Amino acid sequence: MKKSRVYTTKKKTEQRILQAANLAPSQDMLERLTEIHPMKQVAVMSVVQVAVFGFMLLCFWVIQVVIDSGVQL
Repeated sequence: MKKSRVYTTKKKTEQRILQAANLAPSQDMLERLTEIHPMKQVAVMSVVQVAVFGFMLLCFWVIQVVIDSGVQL
């Protein structure tokens, strides 16, 4: 019985390491997402979409600043 407990712990640890390496959300989080009201899902994903778009614009601006400064990479 002790051996199976060690195996289970190693399996869980391995699963968490792979999740962190892949930047994957936990299964519990994904399951909770499906239980949320659809309009709340839309609202949350709209905020996420705006944040990603803002980050993209920031990246474009930084790239343009680097190009304009004449830095050779």
